[in-house]
Amino acid sequence: MTTRTVDLLDETITEVVGAVLGLPAPDVRQDTSFTALGCTSLQLGVVCARLGDRLGRPVPLSQMHRTRTVESLAAWLRAVGEASAPANPATAPAGAGYEGPTPLSRMQSYMFLKHMFSPDDLSLHVVRSWRLVGRPDRAALRKAVAAVHRRHHFLNSEYLFKEAPYIQPADVAPPVMSELIADTEQEAREVLARELARPFRLTKGEVWRPVYVAVRREHLTLFGFSVHHIALDGGAAGLMSDELAQVYNAAVNGRTPELPPAADPVRVAAAHDAHLPYVDLDAQRAYWTGTVTGLTPLVYPGGSEAPRGTPCRMVEMPLPPGTVEGVRRLASSRAVTPFAVYLGAYAQALGELTGTSDFTVGTPVNRRAHSELSTTVSSQMDISVLRPSISPRSEPSEAIASAARAAADAFRHLDLSVPEIAELQGDPPPGPRNPLFQNVFVLQDNDPGGLPLQGLLSQFFRPRYPGVSSEIYAEIWPSVDDGGLLVIGYQPDAVSGEFCRRLADRLLARLAGYLAAPSHPTTDPQKQVAP
Repeated sequence: MTTRTVDLLDETITEVVGAVLGLPAPDVRQDTSFTALGCTSLQLGVVCARLGDRLGRPVPLSQMHRTRTVESLAAWLRAVGEASAPANPATAPAGAGYEGPTPLSRMQSYMFLKHMFSPDDLSLHVVRSWRLVGRPDRAALRKAVAAVHRRHHFLNSEYLFKEAPYIQPADVAPPVMSELIADTEQEAREVLARELARPFRLTKGEVWRPVYVAVRREHLTLFGFSVHHIALDGGAAGLMSDELAQVYNAAVNGRTPELPPAADPVRVAAAHDAHLPYVDLDAQRAYWTGTVTGLTPLVYPGGSEAPRGTPCRMVEMPLPPGTVEGVRRLASSRAVTPFAVYLGAYAQALGELTGTSDFTVGTPVNRRAHSELSTTVSSQMDISVLRPSISPRSEPSEAIASAARAAADAFRHLDLSVPEIAELQGDPPPGPRNPLFQNVFVLQDNDPGGLPLQGLLSQFFRPRYPGVSSEIYAEIWPSVDDGGLLVIGYQPDAVSGEFCRRLADRLLARLAGYLAAPSHPTTDPQKQVAP
């Protein structure tokens, strides 16, 4: 390979990273880690997708976490070489189309089987909602619902099982938008939450539900939708709401919007797996076997507070002023992501209350590292399993570094789905409380998506969750005005609200301690430990 070709490869990566981060190319140093440049995990996925388009071959997201810099990524790409690259399966075979059954991903298959065993379970509902000042044009809103439904196959198909779960075309009619009225905004929020929480029937093509609630006493309207997680993830929820708004705005002006083609399930499945020839799955299996072996279930002091089957409950606490910006600055000074700082505080708080530091923490990951997936409403989420093992007695700097290492290790082995990881446990503890699925921690720093309907002021808000997928589901919601919220959803038949309130208190106290501790900056970009 010539020197000029090498230069072009480095330049291409630099240009793509700079474009995603909004940095001029000269500011993207080739020996500086992506994290030190300010790249989040979500942005790394965008870099992968754009690089794949420029290079004509997929770039695994896990490799971005392994190589960490422009120069090391370029070196890996050169070492792999174009000669060994297989044909991109996302564009082959020619003539393939969505005409019959298409297998689901491992995570989607897990979701389907969970639904079949418990069809009224609400833990896999993805919900989004907005407060609108004024009254939307309901006819235009119905057109938007119908257009988005017909455009995206994961919304308008049937999910079935024959040897394995699959999706197949069914020409399912668009859902009928519930159009309701309530006297006050608080009542409207309760009505919206109740309607969004109704269960789905996947085998009948009932995959999503739009809800409109007008407030009688005020010039306000609430609009929201719920979608089964098998068809939508957080990364695609913003796309879905944006498309609803585009079609609505065009309809009120008598037009039809021009939207880019949406990939069908055949192409989505191919894009989902396109990177696999470039990763070492055997090595990843060995890593995960060591990570998930020898776990025991967490025991929560105080036990549960309600009988089995009680709906999930929530604990909410505001983040103290300055927390979000303080965490951002602390993370930057240590060349880690804010996620590592929050995770360290969470792991120490949970360890302090349960009396053990040896547990796993689940965190959602987005697998949209291919351009075919960026314009398609589908579910590309999975769960990564972290085993931070942080002592509650550790100093803040040590806790943050340990959390960063745990995240880095897990994200370098992203290519196995959590159902596959669970199978590597060997002999998991007996009973329903698998330690892999007891608690989840999420930094909700992705854009929830807007609903910019013409002539209306729109504000996103979090509706009450219909259910949560783990016994403890903790989320940090930072906001642009430096406020934010700590939300802990929990299953009251496994853990008590009192325990979750203590967990929230201890987490916030840990964060305050981190921010008050002397900072020792990491100046060497190569010594950063978290992607």
